[in-house]
Parts: sequence; structure tokens; C-alpha cells
Amino acid sequence: MTYLYWFTKYCWSDKVWKVNHKFNTWDLLKLWDEYFLVLWKEISFSEQYKYEIMEDASSFEIIEKNFLNKKTIELLHWMVYWRYAPYYNVVSKLFLSNEVEKLLDKKQAPKKNKISHKVQINAQTNILQDLQFSPDWQTLVLFPDLRTLTNLVNDEFISQAGVDVLLSSDSQGKKNKSWWDIKNGTTNIILSTHSEIFQNYKKLKKIIIIRPHKRYYANQQDPRYKTFTVVQKLSEIRNAELESI
Repeated sequence: MTYLYWFTKYCWSDKVWKVNHKFNTWDLLKLWDEYFLVLWKEISFSEQYKYEIMEDASSFEIIEKNFLNKKTIELLHWMVYWRYAPYYNVVSKLFLSNEVEKLLDKKQAPKKNKISHKVQINAQTNILQDLQFSPDWQTLVLFPDLRTLTNLVNDEFISQAGVDVLLSSDSQGKKNKSWWDIKNGTTNIILSTHSEIFQNYKKLKKIIIIRPHKRYYANQQDPRYKTFTVVQKLSEIRNAELESI
């Protein structure tokens, strides 16, 4: 038995269905021109999900193997359990757009970037002066708001290959491109506000949260969460160093 997330069709109050087959990884599947994400054989509140898709396993086409990696799926399940939120709310608002075909359109072959090992900063601040970065892993730097980000990091650093800025105001096309770059490991340094931290990281090794007690880190829309609690769990799941500044 495997649980699938159906991107477009509800089953009562959620989009989780069962199939009487085992899929080996967290793949993206296609059936009847519809897309499904493999959630695996164990999910949060499994007693709520009883409806099955009565199709043979061979009917499903594998579009992308390991579409989400194991650690991303683990955080997804934890968000559902911790916030007692339906999967459709957590997936569509935090992890993935329901417009899967547009996301697939942005897929490109991974490429290697060379980045500086030391961040360049604006003259008026030294809050990031001693941070070290490497092209061999990913570093997530969280900011409470866009103003803080632009005040602390200059345009010259942001424009480097391997550096990306993630904002809730980005277009969906830009978000889709960033998603693939992070999944492939093309992006090494992610500068982000709290709403864009739910990425499919390939090699996240360090998380830095700037001014963690700012009120902007509390998400007020369902599913509600406090960013510092989430990054603590993200650090645990990814075995990534967590630092507050």
C-alpha cells in the first residue's frame, strides 16, 4: 500500500489517496493526464485516508524519479503532523505549486558554479562579515524581511553565480527555476525570507537565521508556523549546522 498526493482532485477534505502498490521512491507519477506525488507507505494521520485508486501499477508513468528527496518528504510529513494541517494545504502553500507542468518546463541540466568563499557586504554593516561559504554545500541564510536583506547584502554579492534570493513576491516562473537550481545543487547560497524555506535542498549543510526574534518570522496564514521552530527541525533532519545572528 502506498499513499499518493493527487495535485488536482480532492478525496473528502484532502488530496491524499491510496493505491494497492509499492513505489520505490518519492517519484512524480502521471495517470490519465493527472500528476501524483508518492508520499510513501506511512503518512501523518493515516486513519483519515481510506479511498483507493483502482489502477494497476503499470498504468502509472514515472515522470521524475525522486522528485522530492527523502528529507524533504520527512519535513513535509512533520509539517502536516505538527500543525495538524491537511496535506493539500502544506504541499500547495509551502512545498510545491499545483501547476506541475509549469514546474517541469523549467527543468534544466545541473551545472557547476564557482562562488566566492566570503560574502561581500555593504559598508554600513558587518553582521555577515565572517560568514564562510563553499561551492561544495548549500547554505541557507534567512532574513526577517526584504528590507533587512537588502540592507545587509549588496547587489554585487547577489549577482554571483551560485547565489539566489527567494522572496514570496517572486513570479511563479522564477520560483520554479529556483526550485530546480536548489534541487540540482546549482545554487549554493540561498538568501530567503521565511515563506520560501521549504525547498528540495540537495546538500544543505548550514542554516543562518538573522535576527531570529523579529515578529516577521511568524507566518500568520494557514498553515501557521514559527520559522525558528521549522528551521530547528530542518537542521535536525538535514544534519545541518544552525546559527543565529
